[in-house]
Amino acid sequence: MNIPIKKVTATEAIMESLKERILTGEFEPGGKLPSEQELLKEYDVSRLTLREALAHLSALGIISVRQGKGAFVETQVSIPALDNVLIPLFPRNDSNRLPDLVEARSMLESEIAAKVASSRTKAYIARLERLLESDKEILDDTERFADRDYQFHLSLAEMADNKFLLAIYQALYRNIKSFLVRYAESIDDRREALERHRPILEAIIEGDVERARELAREHAGICASYIKSFTNHIE
Repeated sequence: MNIPIKKVTATEAIMESLKERILTGEFEPGGKLPSEQELLKEYDVSRLTLREALAHLSALGIISVRQGKGAFVETQVSIPALDNVLIPLFPRNDSNRLPDLVEARSMLESEIAAKVASSRTKAYIARLERLLESDKEILDDTERFADRDYQFHLSLAEMADNKFLLAIYQALYRNIKSFLVRYAESIDDRREALERHRPILEAIIEGDVERARELAREHAGICASYIKSFTNHIE
């Protein structure tokens, strides 16, 4: 059996090398990469090849290239970089991945809700209550309803005040949005569906950390059950 081996270009090889050097700490967050001339000597490639590699790393959010100043390692978790990794898991392309997404959401959202319940403020609560308000335009539009649903959970992630939790949640956007669109398509009463967030909000208002955690953990599974039932019905 012959197993084909993917050939990498010089551009790809430089990208992998620089990513590894960043990962091992040779180039620290916020630090400057060697100059273009130094990198050309190190890698022995053309200027065009090097610039293509740097442009790709910049597009992924791993570095930033500043005109006249050089290239710098990004200081924060990169949403584009994480999103790029997660694209192959997109559940609309593979329904068998749906349970994995539900499990990931349940684990992540439960801890986010618990954290917000322990540090809630009046401003947080007012913002979440506004997101549970609905009008006919939102309820009648699948995409807008899915966006409103996502905004409620994203707001919780922002309120948790943890940059890594927020970055991970944002990186799951494509996957969660696909899930929520399918959910919106599978339900008859979207106003009632939006109200399913209410118990989570009430637990947060009461500062009940364990209940907020439990309700958020169950929420994604309940939504998935509607998708599964709807899918089985149309098949």
